[in-house]
Amino acid sequence: MTDKIWTTIDLIKWGEDYFVSKGISNAKLEVEWFLCHILNCQRIDLYVQFEEPLMKDKLFQFKEMVKRRIEGEPFQHILGKADFYGRDFIVNKHVLIPRPETEIIIELLKKRDGVESILEIGTGSGCIATTISLENLATSIIATDISKDALNTAKENASQLSAENIDFKIHDFLNTDINSTFDVVVSNPPYIGSDEMDGLQKEVQNYDPKIALTDNGDGLSFYRRFAEFGHSLLNKNGFMLLEFGGVHQVKAITEIFESQQFNVKFHNDLQGDPRIVEMNLLTQ
Repeated sequence: MTDKIWTTIDLIKWGEDYFVSKGISNAKLEVEWFLCHILNCQRIDLYVQFEEPLMKDKLFQFKEMVKRRIEGEPFQHILGKADFYGRDFIVNKHVLIPRPETEIIIELLKKRDGVESILEIGTGSGCIATTISLENLATSIIATDISKDALNTAKENASQLSAENIDFKIHDFLNTDINSTFDVVVSNPPYIGSDEMDGLQKEVQNYDPKIALTDNGDGLSFYRRFAEFGHSLLNKNGFMLLEFGGVHQVKAITEIFESQQFNVKFHNDLQGDPRIVEMNLLTQ
């Protein structure tokens, strides 16, 4: 970028073209997000002030953001936040970046009445538990994670968004029991098999915590544990909502839960692919 005077619209056009040339999806949108962050404004404001020149310090910030993005860093890490269900959550190297498909869990919970207690396994950024709290979907929420750093991030998000009825706990779900029962158990557990890791996008491999992506096995360890342990976790008429890896895991997950006397139902994401599995006990 030269010493010319750059206006907002100049940077949007240049940034979009540059990102497209580098194979970045949502090129224009990401450029707009960077500029909104730098200028502390809404996207619509960019076009209200589209002829305004950027000061040198703002231009430098933009240039540095573009450089980091081209090097493969996720834009959410560059901004330090990610959207989930219309709210901004702090994200960093310790937590999985929230994905839109995970919002299906919230939508499914909104359709159910009488839920008082919810357990979340592997809370990460805390986006699920915090959203459950803020949407008034349960009166008591316990959110666990094996990572202390992730749990600290989740606590910070809950605090910033004023979610008050969440009890965050360090817990190793695969190896430690939980001596309480709940109306609902939710989780977006590590479901990527170790042999699938090399096929992930580089920005996922390089920036999302490995512990949140894979069980270092076939990607099904957590589902086996939920199936084995679910009977002692759920209250009468309780159910589980778990995210999983998609259609290639449907058969295995069905067999895992049906072998432990669970009803199994799958819910699709916006692309029409199975993404959330719902289970309740056959004998209720």
